[in-house]
Amino acid sequence: MTQPVLNYVGNFDAKDSITFTYIYLGAERSTSNMISIRENVGDNPPVYEKEVVLADKEHTLPAGTLEDGKAYLAKIKVKTGDTWSDWSSEIEFMCLDKPNIVFDTIDSSSYVYNDDILMSVLYTQAQGDTVNNYQFKLYDQNHILINTYPVRVPPTEATTRFSERFSGLIKGKLYYASITVNTSHDINYTIEKQFTPQYIVPTISGILQPLVVEDQGQVMMEMFLKQILGTPVKPYIPNRPTDSETYYTYYNNDYVVIPQDNPLMFTKLGMAKASDFVAKVWCMNVLNGTFLDFAPELGNGIHIKFIKYDDYIVCEKTFGSLTSRTKSNIVTGLGLKEFYLYIKVKEFRIEMEIALANS
Repeated sequence: MTQPVLNYVGNFDAKDSITFTYIYLGAERSTSNMISIRENVGDNPPVYEKEVVLADKEHTLPAGTLEDGKAYLAKIKVKTGDTWSDWSSEIEFMCLDKPNIVFDTIDSSSYVYNDDILMSVLYTQAQGDTVNNYQFKLYDQNHILINTYPVRVPPTEATTRFSERFSGLIKGKLYYASITVNTSHDINYTIEKQFTPQYIVPTISGILQPLVVEDQGQVMMEMFLKQILGTPVKPYIPNRPTDSETYYTYYNNDYVVIPQDNPLMFTKLGMAKASDFVAKVWCMNVLNGTFLDFAPELGNGIHIKFIKYDDYIVCEKTFGSLTSRTKSNIVTGLGLKEFYLYIKVKEFRIEMEIALANS
């Protein structure tokens, strides 16, 4: 009877299941197979030996059957009718714990704070399995590959820390970084981590003011510079060719009046893929009706609308035919008074509170 051949199986974590495959070229179709696995120390008895009634040429070893940190030998035989074939030659493999890889450049909030960083990971493995080589990759928020970095060999003085330079990162954009390591026991392992660049961008603007000095026949030019640190955003007017201030009127030469037909829109707030956020909004002379509308880029997806009533505010979200509403606290006589709106979103659940600005 023809002897089967058990195919090579790479080293693996014993906490995972693994499927062995084999080749059998006998004249009759096999109806079952049996795998025998023993520890590769002397002539030890099998730690696993089981028959599986299956026409396919495979045998799945359940998770947790073997132990990590040990070497094993496996062989297989098949049955045709009532007859068993001879055992195949034994193949050798090891069971090893998965490596532990931590991206230490990315903080606990999944942020990095520069557009040009040295992405770094720390590597450990329970049985001391060292790394032959590693490779980083960078993906965008849709998991489209941006860059594949070269395969690198760890230096002898840094066998547990691996790094790669990531350049040209865009603030507020979601990325995914991955690293694949190949170990001395021929295990390939890949781990991935999402992150968002959220660095501070200095923005400098200036005001040039001419001053006429009549008695000297001169015009003095005064320059005022200001530096603003934080997220640089600029509002614009939807459906308008320019952002000219002539579309607006001013109150007390200090406050801009934003009518319903000329709303202001802020884009690229750097929130990336956020389920949690907090906001404090100062409001004055707010008419009843929708006065805030948070939406994804281009207005697609789910909107979060804030609707003012006489004494309270309602937050409304609509998804298909379903609408959820959250009501703020009641402030008697709110009307057009100056107030602060505090918003807290936790796992997409919304809380609101109104506080009069002069209280």
